[in-house]
Amino acid sequence: MVNVTTPDAVKKQAHPKRLTFNNPAQREEHIRAFRRFLPKLLQDAPDIDWDRLPSPVMGYLISHLADHPDLIPITFAVGCALHAMKESSLYTSCRCVTSLLLRLRLQYGVNQLEQLGTRDIWDQFVAGRALASGEADMLMIYNTFASIHVPAHLEGLKVRDRLVWQQYALPPLPTGFLEKYGIFKNTRAGQIQRRKEKSDVLTPLFPLLVEIAQLRKQEAERLIKAFRHQRERALAGEIELPYHFQHTDYLFTVSRDAPTISSIELVKQEVTLSLTLWDRMSWVKAHPERYAPRTQQRSRQQVEAYAPERNMYFLQYTGKTEHLLWCGDLLANWRLCKGASIEAVQAENPSEKSKKDREFAVSRPGLLSPFQSDSLWLRSAMRPGEALFEPESLYRGALYACALATLALTNGSRVNELLQVSATRFETIVVDELKNRQPTGRKIGLLVQHLLPKGSTQESERQFFLISDMAGRLLMEIGQLLEAAHGGSIPIVQPSQSSKKEDLYPEPYLFQWESSDEGRLGGLRAADVGVLLRFLFHGLTLSTRTGKPIRVAPHLLRHVLATHLRHTQNIPAEAVAYLLHHRVIFPNSTRAISISEATAYYSRMPLEKLLALLFDAQSQFSSFQKRSYLQVPPLHTLDQMDEALRQVFEQWGLIGPTVLGYCSAGLCVRPDNRALCLGCPFLVPHYSNLRNALAWRKLLVLQTKLHNEHGHHIDAQQARQMIQYLDDNIAIMRVQIETRQDGGYLPFADTLPPLADEEGDEA
Repeated sequence: MVNVTTPDAVKKQAHPKRLTFNNPAQREEHIRAFRRFLPKLLQDAPDIDWDRLPSPVMGYLISHLADHPDLIPITFAVGCALHAMKESSLYTSCRCVTSLLLRLRLQYGVNQLEQLGTRDIWDQFVAGRALASGEADMLMIYNTFASIHVPAHLEGLKVRDRLVWQQYALPPLPTGFLEKYGIFKNTRAGQIQRRKEKSDVLTPLFPLLVEIAQLRKQEAERLIKAFRHQRERALAGEIELPYHFQHTDYLFTVSRDAPTISSIELVKQEVTLSLTLWDRMSWVKAHPERYAPRTQQRSRQQVEAYAPERNMYFLQYTGKTEHLLWCGDLLANWRLCKGASIEAVQAENPSEKSKKDREFAVSRPGLLSPFQSDSLWLRSAMRPGEALFEPESLYRGALYACALATLALTNGSRVNELLQVSATRFETIVVDELKNRQPTGRKIGLLVQHLLPKGSTQESERQFFLISDMAGRLLMEIGQLLEAAHGGSIPIVQPSQSSKKEDLYPEPYLFQWESSDEGRLGGLRAADVGVLLRFLFHGLTLSTRTGKPIRVAPHLLRHVLATHLRHTQNIPAEAVAYLLHHRVIFPNSTRAISISEATAYYSRMPLEKLLALLFDAQSQFSSFQKRSYLQVPPLHTLDQMDEALRQVFEQWGLIGPTVLGYCSAGLCVRPDNRALCLGCPFLVPHYSNLRNALAWRKLLVLQTKLHNEHGHHIDAQQARQMIQYLDDNIAIMRVQIETRQDGGYLPFADTLPPLADEEGDEA
């Protein structure tokens, strides 16, 4: 019988199926591949069931230890710790020990493993320098393997087996080595100091960070609404592509040259974006010089990549990149995708994937950047100097980023707690309402998530995480997006990307996108959270007092929140400890109430009161909603400025509104008495504030009377001086009103748009 091999079979043999060690469906293949990799000596290691080794650890050992000189001792140590460590910890520990031993061989002259049994190498490794946190982690993980897991396994072996395997054991660190150099203490102190340096800068900006997160999401939302409106018109046949339109919006930037961190403010500026709506076919038709005849034919016939079901609508922006949202430079340079950036292309190195290029790439397609096929098509369509982007994925990224930032800034969740937020974990708790920490006599319902905090592994250890009104609205919108994309229900996905995946179950987690059918893929990774936060706060360049740049991360926002609550809002330490879930379990608590060990001795506040107190504090975070930004006049009014105000605007880029008008100084020059600007030569009165001026005059007259009655003559004299200043400004305002009524010259300030709280007011 002749064995006939088909061409397809030959092709399959030449290209064997690639193993993905994060895919549980390939578990049996993982085991077979690892058995082929494992040296015969290790296969016979007593009391180690290699088939139970987690697949990611198998994959790492196969790909990184095949030619490693310490293959046997490292793999043996991993096997010894197999029953004592979780999958994620075992994987991380394996990587750290492998990197440490390779570094000791390359940089410190280690040739034989026995050399690690003496102090010489270890003293060289730590002498004369401060260890980075990663290096300290390597030492502590090595010590855990060498001093705990391997000895414990050896002690359980028969004497003969113990003698055989003792020679492959990692030598423990010298006695007292970690204590002598203060590895634990110094590393912890260094981490606290570095975190404090960053939080000292960010804490005064806490309200600004909350506001920026909301405003930037709203900017992206206004753009996506304009895009969808024009797209619907195109689908209805009302317009033909390409279609040019303008979108007028407000851009919020951070004021420059502020004298202190705490005086940094947001500046609101009107911008007009010049946009063009395209789809794939209209783009190819308009740019025939960029496409081969066969591609143009496919486009005309609407087949393959140009089939109707694969069509994609996108925008082209023409104008200054700094006017396109807060991330125009990222869009123009193609830095929201995994491919090479435009900057790399211009440098004639398109294959380079530098850290900068990958800084804003999210693992899930459809967040920040479009799906892979659309992303590749857009990338090939772009040329240097062009800005093409797909707004839907950009808006989804902004929405997810804003939700993550709002949660971190209002309840201090860690990364793994953020990624646990689930559609089935919401609860409502009824508590007494507080306003400024005083009961109002009413009951309110507080929204919480029932999550598993750090250090907890059992369902019974889940704790309440308070969800603010801002965060609740954002999470609801995310849920609606997921339902719309999946036929009315949120997909159930596995927590496969979480370090707590062994303690969690598949659920309809909210921070997911484009999940696979079986739910194995879909959830965001911890790294994605950092990427989205950096994207949201892009352009907010901050550094410590020593000049080190500050990268916004969830754990840093957590500490900024805690510092703000304690030192600005004076929230009790017990409540802050509860919010951050620094806790021990009280055995007599029916709800597993727990708090920080450091504050346990005085913590007796009921859970409901804690939540009400924290909700009251959260409510104050949104006090900026009235308006806290400076108003920049629209460009079409610049030619109407008088010379003094024009110089201020050109220098500072802003003109600050005041109670009685506008400030022509740019930044306030007065150290005190800044409330009304009375007597300040830089005050430019405006008639729309006449009612404010008259109200303040009545108050000052009353104040003068009271001072006189109590014999405070100096204070009364100062109040009369303030009244005189007010009378001067009132006179100017009335002249302005008469000028306006006569149709004469109006001051520049009259051309400014009205403030939100002044609309409808008449003098």
